Amino acid sequence: MTAQTNISRRQVAKAAGLASINALAGCTINDNGGPENVTPTSMPSDKTRTSADRTDSLINAIEHVAVTFELSGSSDQLDTVATQLAQSSIIGIGENSHGIAAFKQIPSFLVQRLVRDHGYRLVALEGTLGDFSSVNQYIHGDSDDLDAAISSLEFYFWRTGAIKQLFEWLRKFNRGRPDADGVEVRGYDAQFHDINAGAIQSYLDRVDPEYLAEINASLDPLTHPLYERSDASFMTESHVTLIDNLRTRFQNRKSKYINESSESEWQLVRRHIWTLERGLQFLKESSAENYTRGKRIRDEAMAENVSWLRDWTDSDRVVVMGNSNHTMRGGGGQHATRMGEHLTDEFGTEYYSLGMLFGSGEFSAPAHQRGDFTTYEIGSTVDDTLESTLVSVSQPPFFLDFERVRDRPQLSAWLDNTAKTQFTVPRTADRGAIGLPEPPGELFDGIVFVRDATPAAIMSQS
Repeated sequence: MTAQTNISRRQVAKAAGLASINALAGCTINDNGGPENVTPTSMPSDKTRTSADRTDSLINAIEHVAVTFELSGSSDQLDTVATQLAQSSIIGIGENSHGIAAFKQIPSFLVQRLVRDHGYRLVALEGTLGDFSSVNQYIHGDSDDLDAAISSLEFYFWRTGAIKQLFEWLRKFNRGRPDADGVEVRGYDAQFHDINAGAIQSYLDRVDPEYLAEINASLDPLTHPLYERSDASFMTESHVTLIDNLRTRFQNRKSKYINESSESEWQLVRRHIWTLERGLQFLKESSAENYTRGKRIRDEAMAENVSWLRDWTDSDRVVVMGNSNHTMRGGGGQHATRMGEHLTDEFGTEYYSLGMLFGSGEFSAPAHQRGDFTTYEIGSTVDDTLESTLVSVSQPPFFLDFERVRDRPQLSAWLDNTAKTQFTVPRTADRGAIGLPEPPGELFDGIVFVRDATPAAIMSQS
């Protein structure tokens, strides 16, 4: 990726954040624990005022700059939020918990406004490249079974009523529009090799069945979820040979394949080959418990796929949705650089990192029994986090843009001296909220805060 000159709010943050926590994504195949605890940085003392007075003054200042809104599709205040976000052409909307109902509703309402009023035409969601193909067919009117499309998604956290309503709205929006003005829904992840291998196999069955017969002994095993087996190996010599041969075949037979399909489809399946390789590399590192290396491969592939999808769909304006541990900035050095940091490197201030934060309440997460979900208590807010201050604001839910926050010295000092934010982690759900020791002012350009969280209702997967 080519770095651009970055000026303003994105670069006000001082240096790289502290530790990167692999487990926070909540959707990796392996993780190795939760966030660390750090000693908080204290606010400067003010001997002329009591602690209570200073707190009241801080809360009043936050309330003054916050944009409050109702959790409703008709909220005028959400129009204001969308207009603010639309100053950037690529918006990363990250959730600090996969299991909170409002974190499905808020992006749904914002995406509708960004599409309808601000010209966004690509909605990229955390999910392997190809995972949302059935959903994309639905929103373009090429299929009618949305329930089956949602049920097929690998990640449970998209299987909610609010996300389903978003897909229904996008279908209505696309109806009657020329293809060039329609919205695309695509996955950008590289985690699940079977989705990419299956797309390659299906394509070759149509355009080059003789070649498929030659390689299928090597390709077909990859169309199954080998990552669910403890004895599986990844990026073996056979896998490397297969990927090299696929690349060569697709290049040598380019004209024939395009004639049998289309140039756009040929490009997409070539991208499946690229993503298949990245997925196998990720699994090789993860299965060897090299989690940081695995996350580094995965997040870099995520960012490169978002950039590729933007070009392939000819969509200058993009909404990227997923866990905040991918969409936010940070990482680097001995820690894995996040997708949001890669996107900032490529697009500069055109990338806006929006975090969805919570106070207390409840959230949903997978139970020990596969396919079941349980409601867990978040517990009290983690001390010395951004959220431990925001819970005192009387008017959530609300939106805070950090550029506006930094225009006020008192709020800028508060943001600079807050060293943590909080997450929930599915694999350690019974612990409730866990602190991530990285400064939120460096991770996000703005946040949405929901004080009283309620659990998301996850649809069953057939």
